[in-house]
Amino acid sequence: MCGLLGIIARPGERPVVSAVVAASMRDRLAHRGPDDSGLIEHRNVLFAHRRLSVIDPQGGAQPMWSADRRFLLIYNGELYNDAEIRRDLARRHNARFRTACDTETLLAALATWGEAALPRLRGMFAFALYDFVENRLLLARDPLGIKPLYCATVGREVVVASQPGAILAHPAMRAEPDLPVCSAYLSTIRTTLGRRTMHRGVEAVLPGEYVEVTFRDGEPRFEHRAYWSEPAAQRDDLSLEDAAELVREAVIDSVRSHLRSDVPRCLLLSGGLDSAIIATICRDLGASDVLRTWCAADEDDCGGDRAHAARLAAHLGAAHHEVIIGEREFRRAWLDLIALNGVPLSTPNETAIHAVAAALKPRATVALSGEGADELFGGYAMPLLCGLDAIHATRLHAWSDAAQHRYRAELRSQYGSEAMGGEAEHFLRVNSWVHLSRKAGLLADGACSACAGDSLLINEIAAEFARRDEATLPAEQRLLRVQRRINLTGLLGRLDTSTMAAGVEGRTPFADARLAALAASLPFEYKFNAPRAPDGGWSSASRTLERGGVETKRVLRAAFARDIPPEVLERPKASFPLPFQQWLGPVAARLASRPSAASIIRPEIFASWAADPAGNWLTLWPLCNLALWIEAQWGAGLEGFEFEPPAVDVPHAAGALTGIG
Repeated sequence: MCGLLGIIARPGERPVVSAVVAASMRDRLAHRGPDDSGLIEHRNVLFAHRRLSVIDPQGGAQPMWSADRRFLLIYNGELYNDAEIRRDLARRHNARFRTACDTETLLAALATWGEAALPRLRGMFAFALYDFVENRLLLARDPLGIKPLYCATVGREVVVASQPGAILAHPAMRAEPDLPVCSAYLSTIRTTLGRRTMHRGVEAVLPGEYVEVTFRDGEPRFEHRAYWSEPAAQRDDLSLEDAAELVREAVIDSVRSHLRSDVPRCLLLSGGLDSAIIATICRDLGASDVLRTWCAADEDDCGGDRAHAARLAAHLGAAHHEVIIGEREFRRAWLDLIALNGVPLSTPNETAIHAVAAALKPRATVALSGEGADELFGGYAMPLLCGLDAIHATRLHAWSDAAQHRYRAELRSQYGSEAMGGEAEHFLRVNSWVHLSRKAGLLADGACSACAGDSLLINEIAAEFARRDEATLPAEQRLLRVQRRINLTGLLGRLDTSTMAAGVEGRTPFADARLAALAASLPFEYKFNAPRAPDGGWSSASRTLERGGVETKRVLRAAFARDIPPEVLERPKASFPLPFQQWLGPVAARLASRPSAASIIRPEIFASWAADPAGNWLTLWPLCNLALWIEAQWGAGLEGFEFEPPAVDVPHAAGALTGIG
């Protein structure tokens, strides 16, 4: 797990920055790779690398040359089918290897098969490969977007890096906010929108995509191509029992592959279903050294994770550790992560993940976590039910008159209207932290005008629903896939930046391309199921939850029902382990007196909401993050950022939001 930097000039030219400057840019990623560093400048290419040594710590130094010195590689990630690929290369192509590191495996695969190697790779990865014969740069990212990769055209050069901050450190790069993406962040708490990032001119390589960069007439030309997609059809030939057995085998196989490491390993344990499954499999596989579990919570255990994780760890015989986070620790981690990563936080959980990673670092370097199961197997009840409302509203003609009348009344009660709008409009209505209609009252006039009514966000969500390769799928399946693509990349980015900030590699066995393909092929009702109303129609989202009987992650629960204690198997989802809502007040109060963000955000809103953060937290969280990010990037910085004590006794408000982000 590493941090990479590449500066590529036009063929025949040299990069404008010196090796000393490039090393300084690279070392902005030192937290991602505290164990080693490297830099190679050759002809028009300067590649630099920071390494976190996990596989073959003594070998695998980067940047890495191919044996014939045609290709130069910088790579961040892990290949879990490393041995399989090596055997194939040795048998079919007489490949020979000098190290046991997967970096050399990836380099040999790319040198032998080119971009055709990408579908063969199982793991998490982002890399840059330069071909000095073809004068071609190849960038790629793993199918689900576990590892990040960014690029920009800076003057006459292309700059790539693991984080935007390393690119922004280029002397010719001007840092500017991309206002439409900043506005979209307030709604989605995602720091990217498509390829665009919150930094103007810096783009993200998309999950499951490779980018070929060549120079035509001296100018870089970027060609983007997808190499991975989910199955275009679903399997209707399986019973739920057969599907559960396939899922069980696939999850166990994924966990087994994710255990490969030459450094100490451990587990992040929340006390919920997903991390419990991973921990149970580790125990059953005999990986006793992995059964060192870590959980974050506040002193009062507002979300219940602390108590549930402790009971589960005792059941598994794990050596369990708790990291208690108070208001001061929460705010300190919040500021540190924004300053270090150069982007706002997505969910408040990032502070807890980072605190745990920092605590476990002296004892382990690899930590397994449960991200991905909810997105693959339908774990978010309310967002899915709200999405189904829009689908059911188009099928009323098949219902009885009484059922139609009842359902329309429920929609009016929940949404204020029975008109659901298009898929993108409804999705944004029910999933946004800050709804589009509220932006005019939050953003300064100039910034609001520049965002053009969030047209970029609307078009991006509409494009997700309108993918031609999914046109024949049932609407319910398309809804779940859109949620997966929008939610999961943000969650995986959250885990990456929070763990890597402490020099820890976070691994996600559920976010595995093979497992994702299997999950996507299963019928929707095997993943998520809600009972019909007594009159034969469906009920609105809120009414369905009131009546009960909703089944989330149905096939996953069935797959491990005999392994997991009932109280864990049936535990409702809890999103946030900290009472962060009541901790936002002092932040808002302090921001009101430091109007660095006034050109983008109306400063008076912080003062008006500081006294009631629990009542406004859904808006305050992204808004404070945006303001703190602007402060860090273009204000006085966050050093010495002090907070006033709360003006009022803020009521406790724990974990009210699920399924967003």
